[in-house]
This record gives sequence, structure tokens and C-alpha cells, in this order.
Amino acid sequence: MRKACIIFIFFLLLSWHAMAIDAVVAHTVFYSPDPAQNNKLTPVVETYWQINQQTIHYKTTPEKTIVARIKTDIIFMNDTGIINEGHYILQTVPRANVAELMNHSIIELRRYALQPGFVKMKLVLTDLADSVNRFTYLDSFTIPPVAKKTFYSELQLLDTVIESAAETAFKKNGRQQVPVCANFLDENKTMLHYYAELYGANKISADDYPLIQKISLVRKERETPTHDFQRTDSIKSQEVSLVSGSFPIAALASGNYFVRITLENNSHNIIATQSLFFQRLNLHPATIAPDTSKTKKKVEASDTAMEQVTLINLNKTFVAKYDLGRIRAILKMLLPFSNGQETQTINNFLKAPDETYMRYYIYNYFSAINKDDPGKAWKDFTEKIEDVNARYNTKNVPGYETDRGFMYLRYGQPTDVITVENENGSLPYEIWQYDVLTQTNHKDITNGLFLFYKPNQIMSDFRLLHSTVSGEIENPAWRSYLYLNGNNNGSSRAEQYFPNNR
Repeated sequence: MRKACIIFIFFLLLSWHAMAIDAVVAHTVFYSPDPAQNNKLTPVVETYWQINQQTIHYKTTPEKTIVARIKTDIIFMNDTGIINEGHYILQTVPRANVAELMNHSIIELRRYALQPGFVKMKLVLTDLADSVNRFTYLDSFTIPPVAKKTFYSELQLLDTVIESAAETAFKKNGRQQVPVCANFLDENKTMLHYYAELYGANKISADDYPLIQKISLVRKERETPTHDFQRTDSIKSQEVSLVSGSFPIAALASGNYFVRITLENNSHNIIATQSLFFQRLNLHPATIAPDTSKTKKKVEASDTAMEQVTLINLNKTFVAKYDLGRIRAILKMLLPFSNGQETQTINNFLKAPDETYMRYYIYNYFSAINKDDPGKAWKDFTEKIEDVNARYNTKNVPGYETDRGFMYLRYGQPTDVITVENENGSLPYEIWQYDVLTQTNHKDITNGLFLFYKPNQIMSDFRLLHSTVSGEIENPAWRSYLYLNGNNNGSSRAEQYFPNNR
């Protein structure tokens, strides 16, 4: 009786102190034959998320088990509006006590058929035991169309692979595949499991066979792998080939890596390739046979392993007070100020969140601005964000994530803004003109022009359609998007700023 009371009191404390729902969300794009379209390959997005079980409230059922119920709303949108959605109640597996509850992960996976193109995703998780306890996740990505040549799906890391035909959300190809929701592998992970799909190998000329598929773990996408982390397979001529396997990673040191797949013909020419960024934390890697080759020495010279980094107690810095959701948001705020390499690093973090690395990145960013007081540099930065949010916030998107907010942060206030809401024969649009602007590579551009437009009346904000600034969207066919009949008689304000040669 005393033990039961202790567990019950602990459960009450857990519920009382539960913070806002915390979750990690990821997605992978695959392609599947559609019977309604003569088995034509169409995109299917696997969306999956893991919920921190300590951030939701639980209730005791009449059967004396403990469960939580989470209202789940997931919506996919493009410029035309909602294109797919799901709404349901997720109930956790009943557990007998709190100890059992804490030992089991809460992972959900759903598959949605979507069309190629730019997609915005919104996931809202609401704790039904406390409707104020809510998690909102916003993301956007582009689904590539089905390639006319042989190609790979996106890569997916798996946490668990079990041969079983049981009907669950994780069933795929006759087995249970539970994905890793954050592409981060800590010291408890001794194996890396991967999965992808290859499409169209049956379209490759017989002269190219035999086909060789190489899967490797590398520091950089184009780096030569070591023999310890590469495997080679042969590929048969079939429409869809499954790509799966595992690497023992007990000896893989901390750092940033890629899983890379390449398909080569018999002349070693690459036919298709795909890669996925992940992070490894392993402060005590297992010992492997020494390699004195120049390749290994070169890799070590550029190693980014965590054990070689001087660590700072982040709990005493300005980043300590922010949860993972806010850390992700801050990284997005930094994108307008980032060059190509920095943008890739941030996007990799957003695809595969690792809280420790993300916090260090943010701290180091503002420390580089003000070494003596990074917190002040952050405070000054937030004032810019607040200004942009006040100007460009929409109902569903913060100002810094809108196209206009992004460009305002990157280049500052334009010299002139021309807003055209009701021009005959055109959609609403806005022109920004800069006498001089400075790019992220510190190059000055004169007379920089940006053309924003509203693709439809549903959207409350303008999207970037075309720009004359190198490195930004350049769309020579902007007229076919802006004008309702695809062209204009030349009287448009846009034509005055963007003549035929621009």
C-alpha cells in the first residue's frame, strides 16, 4: 500500500509540473504506385514525431492504468489552400505505473499522399487533459516531381526494425520500421539503421549492368569513405528496389556526418545519389584497428568531433531559457543573415535537431558579434525581429518567415515600395527597389529589385515571385504568374520596373 501511494504521489507531481508539450517532428518523401493513375509513381510523405512523455498529463482509467489523450491536427497546404489533412485523437498505450510510462517512447507515424511542389505543413498537438498544454510545429518543404531517370527517395534513419506483419502504423514491406525522429545518435546507439527506395532501375540500359550500389558514412558529402563505414550491393533490374541495412557505430566518434548512397554503372559512372545529414555524440568511441593512411590523417585534420571542442556551460548563457521549439525558431531567424554554408548548416539542424549542437551554434553566432556580451547582441537582434514581425506577421506565419520579412531582415528597408492591389488584369503585387544593397558575401548591388505577389485571395501575404538580385529567385516567366491572362498590354506598373530584358 505504501509503495502504491508513493507511485501515486510521484504521478501527481509529474502531472503538476508537466511543461508545455515538447516533441520532435520529421518527414521523409517516398513514392508509391497509384492504382487510380495506372500505377504511376506519386509522392507519399511519411510524417512522424516523438513526444516527450514528461510534458503531457496522464489520467487513470477505470481499469487502473495510466493514459494520456492528445488531439492531433496535421494540415498540408500550398498556394491553392489545404491539400491534405488529418484530425484524430492519439491515446498512449495504457501503462500500469509511472515507471513503465517513462520507459516507453510516444512515437506516431502517418502517411499522406501529396502532389509535387512547395508544401507548408502544420502540426498541432493538444493535451486533452489540459487544452492550454499545446505544441505547434510549422515547416515547409518542396516535394520533387517523379524524375524521368533512375532516382532515390529521401533517406530515413530507423530506430527499430522488426520482422513482423502486424498491422501497425510502422508496418512497411512486411516488417515494422520505427524511424528516428531526430537524426541524432547518442552514446546509447551502437547501430545505425537506414532505409531508402530506388526507383526506375528497370529503365537503365542493359549495357550499364552490373549496377553497383555503395552506402557509406562520410564527414562530407563528396568525401571518400573509410572501409569501416562502407558497404557495396548489386542492384537488379526492377521498378522499385528497397535499400536497407545497418552499420555498427560504436567506433564512430562524435561529429557531423552524412549517410550517402550512390548507384554506379559498370564504368563507375554515377547514375543516382542521395544523402542524409546526421549527428553523432560518442565521447568514448570503441577502438578500431589503426589506419595510418593519408586519407585518415586528412579526415582527422578537419574533424568536428565534440571531444575536440571547448565546451561552455550554456546553462549560464542567454540560450538556457529557451526550449527546443524556440531554439528552432531562432535558427530560422538567422537564415536571412547566413551565407550558403551557414544556411546548409542551419537547414541540417532543422531537419535533424540536436539540442546541444543547436544551442552552441546560436551562442557562437552572437558571441562572434559581441564576445564580451553575447546576450546583448542577442537582445539587439530580437529588436530587429520584433520590428519585422510587427510589419509582416500573418495569422499562421511569423513575420521573419514571410518572404517580405526575410528580405527586410537580409537587406534592410527598401528605398522605395510600390504596392499595387487593384490593377486591371493582374494579381495584387508589391515592388521593392533598393538604390544600393549589400549581399551576404559583402558585395554591393545597385538598383536591386524584388517583385512580390499574392497567388490567390486565400493568402494574406505576398510571396516573392522574381528579383534582379543575384542569388535570389530569378523567374523570367514572372508575367505568366502575375497577369490573369498570362500577359499585359504594357501599362502595368510592374512593366515599368521590370522591362522585357529583366
